[in-house]
Amino acid sequence: MNKLLLVLCLLASPGFAQKSRLDSLKKVLTRLATRSADHVTDTLRCRTTKALVRAYLNLNVDSSAHYNEQLIGLCLRANMPKELIHAYQYAGYLYQIKGDYYQSIRFHYKALPLTEKQKEYTLMAASYGWLAHAYFSLKDYKRAYAFCQQGIDTLQHHPAAYDVYVHATILNTLGATYREQGKLTQALKTNQDLYTMAKKAGVSTQWYEVQGLNAIGQLYNELGDTTNAWLHYRQALPLSRALGSVDLECSLLLNMGQLCLKQKNWQQALIYANMARAKAVRTKNSSNVAEADETLYKTYRQTGETAKALQAYERFVLLKDSLQKEKNEHRIETLQAEYDNVQKTSTLQQQQVEMLSQRVNNQQLTQTRNGLFATVAIILVVAGLLLWNNRRLQAKNREIDLQRGLLETARADLANSNKNLEHRVAERTAELLSANQSLLQKNAEIKQALFKGQTIERKRVALELHDNLSSLLSAVNMSIQSLNPHNLSEPEQSLYRSVKQLIQNAYAEVRNISHNILPAELDRDGLAPTLTTFLDQLNHSLAIRFSLVLTGLSARLPVEIEFNVYSIVLELVNNAIKHANATAVRVELTRTDEGIAIAVSDDGVGMGQQTGKRGVGLQNIQARLDSLGGTFSVLQPHEPGTRIRIHIPVDIVDA
Repeated sequence: MNKLLLVLCLLASPGFAQKSRLDSLKKVLTRLATRSADHVTDTLRCRTTKALVRAYLNLNVDSSAHYNEQLIGLCLRANMPKELIHAYQYAGYLYQIKGDYYQSIRFHYKALPLTEKQKEYTLMAASYGWLAHAYFSLKDYKRAYAFCQQGIDTLQHHPAAYDVYVHATILNTLGATYREQGKLTQALKTNQDLYTMAKKAGVSTQWYEVQGLNAIGQLYNELGDTTNAWLHYRQALPLSRALGSVDLECSLLLNMGQLCLKQKNWQQALIYANMARAKAVRTKNSSNVAEADETLYKTYRQTGETAKALQAYERFVLLKDSLQKEKNEHRIETLQAEYDNVQKTSTLQQQQVEMLSQRVNNQQLTQTRNGLFATVAIILVVAGLLLWNNRRLQAKNREIDLQRGLLETARADLANSNKNLEHRVAERTAELLSANQSLLQKNAEIKQALFKGQTIERKRVALELHDNLSSLLSAVNMSIQSLNPHNLSEPEQSLYRSVKQLIQNAYAEVRNISHNILPAELDRDGLAPTLTTFLDQLNHSLAIRFSLVLTGLSARLPVEIEFNVYSIVLELVNNAIKHANATAVRVELTRTDEGIAIAVSDDGVGMGQQTGKRGVGLQNIQARLDSLGGTFSVLQPHEPGTRIRIHIPVDIVDA
């Protein structure tokens, strides 16, 4: 066992010649075939066979496929799912090299569920990449793009499974997909990303470094930049030779030959095309041979070498037809195999039927020979049972028909009931809507009557205050003035002046209260003129500067709205006078499509920690707004002072 492991390690040495390495691998495989099957032996056979598949990959595709078939059988027999994934993916890759993309897709679809089951996300992304490549080769670019995205998403969602080689494979196919769809700018960026990533990764992705340069050259060629295209081809060619990738070198030579053909450099085109054809023939890559023959045909035709052009064209057509024929034959073979399988199954079933029929005939003959009368009796009994069963069935059918008729009648009754119910529901709904409209109208009338009563009561109270209390205070004031202060002592004179001042203040306060309860100007002139007059009076009597901004209030509002707005503004202005210690107060009233907006701001001391606590005045404002459906908010601006904002909705204002 140790000797076998040593041999396998030596096989990886780069110093051995390729033929010597293949012979050594075959000897190891032959030696392992003589050993009894166990886990260690199966593992060594699997690794050796996989090494042969890889070794033949660039020498003989058919030999590589032969050993890969052995690898698949070994993995299935030894139950090695991870190695089986690799074998299926190799099979898909080899069929792709041969140009049989349907078989390639079939094997990659076999690998995909195994990767999911084994949670091999790197291999899953690889299968997505190879499926994208196969569909790309079949010109199904929509599916190719979708599988590329699935592969990239798998690598991004599972960072631990990220593999730069797999990522490079997917980017290579994605760039080609963009190119075939005519999205040359996106294709160029994708291939530049591929080249940068592969060059940074080092030895493991050298093939994609060369392929990136090759693809960039092709794109520059299609974009008309032949200079950049040639530079990238020339940079990639020695790298492909050092890498030992014959297929990639062949592809570069074909591209360079086609570029020379485009530039009318016939001799160089012939050189590169012949070199590409020789390498393609050696690796049995039929598609590259056909492409080289096509380039040779075009070049010879341009140089006037008709015989050589004809010879190259014949080879090209023959090989192209052969490739198409191989595909058709393969598909016919597959269909034939499926047909043969169906035929064999059908034949086997027919034989089983015939045997069963013969057995039944024998049994019938035996039964007839042993008891003809018993058979007749059984037939009669069966006939009687059938007759009896038939009569019961007829009775049952009649019963079913009767029940069906009853069911139809019940359905008709139910339909009528539903219609009546819908009609009654509609009538009841209409009645409720009418009652609701009446109730809304009554509420409006009650609300209007209530406000009218309040207005009358306010007028009465205002008149009482003005006529009775004001007259009484005037009489008291006149009585006081009838006293001669010179006859009073000094303390009595001081008391006289205090009483006189208090009476004058009480008289002024009564006049203010009477005026504020229901200003006559508000009823007569409206909200805007009344507020203007009120603030002008304050500007004349107080040191505080008051300003009023009115917007959209050219038309009058309902009396209730005007009174409530006036009372709210009056309360806010009084609060500013009493508590704000302000030098300026600004009042803004705006009529908008949404309703009435009121804003009162000052430059005073602000409310500080009392923002959430509202006194009697603010509570009165809130009570008025609750009845109107309005909102109230106190803002603390960055500058000193307070800003109070109030909004009354449009449906209340327009009511």
